[in-house]
This record gives sequence, C-alpha cells and structure tokens, in this order.
Amino acid sequence: MLAAVHISHRQVPGWNFTERHAAQLAEAIPGLEVRICRSDEDFLAVLPDARVALVWHFLPEWLPHASELRLLATPAAGRDYFQADFPGCLELSYGQFHGSLMAETVVGMILAMCRGILPAASLQTTAAWPRQELAATIRPLRGSRVTILGFGHIGLHIGHLLKPFGVRLTGVRRTVGSPPPFFEEGDSLVPVADIDSVLPQTDHLVLCLPASPETDGLLDRRRLGLLPATATLCNVGRGNVLDEEALVEALQGGTLAGACLDVFRQEPLPLPSPLRTCPNLWLLPHASAIAPNYLDLFVAEFIRRWRGGEYRLARQARSHRPRTI
Repeated sequence: MLAAVHISHRQVPGWNFTERHAAQLAEAIPGLEVRICRSDEDFLAVLPDARVALVWHFLPEWLPHASELRLLATPAAGRDYFQADFPGCLELSYGQFHGSLMAETVVGMILAMCRGILPAASLQTTAAWPRQELAATIRPLRGSRVTILGFGHIGLHIGHLLKPFGVRLTGVRRTVGSPPPFFEEGDSLVPVADIDSVLPQTDHLVLCLPASPETDGLLDRRRLGLLPATATLCNVGRGNVLDEEALVEALQGGTLAGACLDVFRQEPLPLPSPLRTCPNLWLLPHASAIAPNYLDLFVAEFIRRWRGGEYRLARQARSHRPRTI
C-alpha cells in the first residue's frame, strides 16, 4: 500500500517530513510504502497509485488523479486546509496533537501580559524606568477566571496546563457533557448560548475556535464590550472569530487591558494593518504550535490512530490480512 507524503515548509524546519519519519511509519504499519514528494509535480506523479496521502493541503484539481486514494491526512488541525468536494470513499483526517504545544503558548501569553513582561518590553525604549506604569497593570494569575471559548482537544490542554496556577476555568463548547477530571469547585462548562453571561466575569479570554460559518464574527464589538476593562484576550484558533477593528478600538480606548493574537482574518497580516501598531497588542505569525518535534507528534498520532482502527482503511487492511494456521 503506497502512502504519498507532501509535507514541506520553506520557513519552519520542524514542518518538513523527513526520511526518519518515513521509516517510522513503514516500520509501524506493515505493508505501507512511504514515498516523500518534494514538489507538487512529484506528488501528482505518485498520486494515481497512492492509497494514503499525508499533506498540508489538497487542491480540487488533484482529485481526478486520486482514483485509488482512500485516506487523506494533514497534520493541521483546521478544517479549512481541505477545500474540495471529496467523494464519500475518501476519509479525511486532521491532526489532534497540537494541544500540548499551543497550551504552552497560551500560558506564556497570559503570564507575560498579567505579570507585566510584555508591557515592559513595549516600554523599554520609551521609558527609562517604567515601574510606575507597570504597577498600574501587573496582577497575579492565581485566583483569576479564565474562559476558554472552544473547549475541544486544544482547549482541554490549555485548561489542564493552567490549573496548577490556581485559576478558575470556564469552558465554552457546543455540547457541554461531563467536566474533565482536572476540574475543581468553581470551574464550569457552559454552552455557546451562555457566552454573554460569562464574559463579564472573565479575567482572561482564550479563543481556540475553528473557522466555520457558526464561528464567523462570534466575538463581535458588542461581546468585546462585555469584558471587564482589566481583561486580556488570546486568540490561537482562527481569525474569523474576532472583530479586529473593534479590538483595536477597545485597546486604544482602555476598555481592554491587553491581547495576544496568533491568527488573523488575513494572513500574512498586511504591513499597514492597525493591529501592528495598536497599544497593548502583541502578535505571533500563526506560530503557536511551532516546535522541532511537531511532525514527530503527528507521526506518533497517525500510527496510534491507525493501529487503533480509527481509519476505515486500517480496518480494511486488518480484515484482509492473511491468517496463519
């Protein structure tokens, strides 16, 4: 069974699939031949014979070349990486391993804002000794309320990593269900319909929602206005969720204490964007999950999901395996 791999990146070394990764897959999944493709042309040459494809993206015009393809997997978590009308025989798989990486980024963002590290960095060239300015904003993380809007795989990791800092958590998700085992008294799960009631009690708001029609503009001007003036905001999900113009106005007007954004409505972020010069706003270039072991985590997860029979193709391969007597 042939697996065509087209996962490479010119800017981030940890996003390049290597021969070591190919060897791990081939060793862990008997009968799988892994072919690494370094260009679209190489990938299209292999695609007609591939049953599995591991890619960053998949263009609609590639589908006629993929008659044998049954499993299309990407390391990315966002459902917006595949934009095509795929046949029912083709199973799509998205990465679920990002939470541990992104949780560290979010905890770093929140700590750096509330403990004055990021504000001090912004003042280091304009104030000789900005102790007075920082004293007005620095506060403890312990005892604060963190609301995580999008309490799925990533949101759970963020909440779990925040708990040792003594925060109270509110997880917001479509289906409330049972609370995770690390929840304590004072933590809560609420449905999306209750967003307006939890925002006024929120000290730190974390957005980790996917891009979809349902999430588009969810945190609009009105909802930003429900947050306390001392609150901070982090967005590591998708940029469509947030009204960026309203965020700039809130930060400029002092009705929001600070924000860290990793994602934007337009990426790369245009140089003239007012987000770049807004006070108390710090930006990452969609980098919250970058790590040298990024693809190590993806390969380990793919193997685990294959061995666990999560993929249809894996179950079919297992049922067709010849039995020994």
